[in-house]
Amino acid sequence: MTAFSVVLTSIFVFFSGQLQAMGTTAEKHYAVVVIGGGLMGSAAAWQLARDGKEVILLEKQDREYSQGSSKGLTRIARSNNLGRDLWSYLHNRSVQETATLVAYLGNQGYDTSMSAVYQTTPVNYMRPLKAADAIVTSSERQKVDYKLAQTPEEGMEMFGVQLPEGVFLHREFNEHSGTLNPEALISLLHRAIKLKGGTIVYNASVSGIQRQGNHYLIASKDSQGSEMRLTASQIVSAAGPHTGPLLTELAPYMDKLITPKRVFLAFMQISPEKYHQLDDHARSQLKRAYPVINSYADTRQGSFYSMFEYSDADDNPVIKIGGHFQRSDINSLEDVWHQELSEEEIRWSIENTGRYLRMNGVPVNDEDLQLVDEVSCVYSLTSTEVPIVSQLVAPSGEMDSNFVVMAGMSGVGAKGAMTYGRIAANLLQGKSESDPGYLEAVKAVGFTRLKEDVDQLQVSPEK
Repeated sequence: MTAFSVVLTSIFVFFSGQLQAMGTTAEKHYAVVVIGGGLMGSAAAWQLARDGKEVILLEKQDREYSQGSSKGLTRIARSNNLGRDLWSYLHNRSVQETATLVAYLGNQGYDTSMSAVYQTTPVNYMRPLKAADAIVTSSERQKVDYKLAQTPEEGMEMFGVQLPEGVFLHREFNEHSGTLNPEALISLLHRAIKLKGGTIVYNASVSGIQRQGNHYLIASKDSQGSEMRLTASQIVSAAGPHTGPLLTELAPYMDKLITPKRVFLAFMQISPEKYHQLDDHARSQLKRAYPVINSYADTRQGSFYSMFEYSDADDNPVIKIGGHFQRSDINSLEDVWHQELSEEEIRWSIENTGRYLRMNGVPVNDEDLQLVDEVSCVYSLTSTEVPIVSQLVAPSGEMDSNFVVMAGMSGVGAKGAMTYGRIAANLLQGKSESDPGYLEAVKAVGFTRLKEDVDQLQVSPEK
């Protein structure tokens, strides 16, 4: 018997908080338990509840989401993805799934709309000129409405932007491309899950999972440290960077396949005095410049993404900037969320923002930018940076069809979250779809790919 089993059988465990208030017993059994109430877990729980499954969603935080990659008011939502039809499909299908969610809530008497989740604005891409042909091809293939400037003269004429030599600016105009609001989407998903009869338990931190016969035993604690236990016929794990430690007994390979890394976000604003001096043209250019994915430096360290998080009462926007490749190691997953930005990280954020604003004809100096907030968060990465949405590989090497893991979302999770949720729900129910885009997505993130990764670990255990 493992130490984990000894603990579970030697202590008195009980449900607390919401479960206790519902009159549940100490070993309540559920058809499906979803672990993790961020975008991925919430999307999966919604799709399962929508399909009529009995679902309980366990979230370690309370209703105020303070940790996790889903934290915040904006993520870039975009239809075009250079050379990757997969990412375009994930976004476009997620828009459709969000529309279904919004329609359901509307039919239930809740006043909401797509604009609660998506803000449609032009999306800017800046890349080295050598990538222009590829982005034109992908834009036309993916049916993206766009404009493209490939020279400094075209940049100024078309967009009023001072393009550096050898850089192009691609501006996308599709509906629901722009930004999406993760916190708003999570809120809508939780409301819909409950309306469909699902249960959500906040402050429920899962400490371990065991397979027992034909079901799973889940150990959890609430915010006061009180133990609770439940069993499930099926599980979806969407625990983000905690995936590896959580699945130590069921899938120890996950700790090698998923690598958590710290990333940072800086939030800046043009000083009120300087902002009030900007004329209408400069303010208009400021609004058109975001959101942006800027990789024209052609280096990982030089790349950044940036967008408006919100605007103050004077319509002065707070600009959020980060970099997918601005990563560092993590000493403690519990403490990383509170880690302050270094002087170098703050300087990188200010210099890249100032340079980009001036390129767009907004006359500000770096000294005019004020740091108003900062956040450390975590990316969960696979070696290829393609996520995993798959049934587990059992110790025998066969498929554990009753356990689906959603992990390794890196920086590509939010825009495709609703699609990942649909895939996870289908996998758990043994369903598929005939749509080629869906089949390609399942192939890219699903069991065949995970099995190959696990087999490769066995061949090269040192990796």
